[in-house]
Amino acid sequence: MVPGFRPAGPADAVPRKGGPAASAVELPAHWLVREFLPQVELLRRAAVAITHGGNNSVTEALTSGVPMVLLPFSTDQFAGAAAVQNAGMGVALDPNAATAGELVSAIRLLLDGGIRLAAADLGAELRSAPGPELARAAMRAI
Repeated sequence: MVPGFRPAGPADAVPRKGGPAASAVELPAHWLVREFLPQVELLRRAAVAITHGGNNSVTEALTSGVPMVLLPFSTDQFAGAAAVQNAGMGVALDPNAATAGELVSAIRLLLDGGIRLAAADLGAELRSAPGPELARAAMRAI
């Protein structure tokens, strides 16, 4: 079992409409569930990110050096998820068909030293030359 995960049961049903989803179930005390979370700050502390694979989430996770489980469901997310998986920085799953076991297996794979270290190395490289600095240098060279 991966810490923070357990098999789902009837008490885990979350309403699609109405109040906050977190109020529908009793969550472990160490879980943080809010309508808004500071994603960049949390990624700095994360071991794995689970995301739909949108451009911002992928960019922020890679910059933080965090491998991803990608569950794309729209437009460019499919291509992004495939690119991240092909680069060895994540695992793409079908959000409509993935089982809890497949999700746990993907997380375990990403926590493996090789993938985790490769993601950390990429993150360090991306942080060493942030985009705005590269853009400024390119503009000055014109």
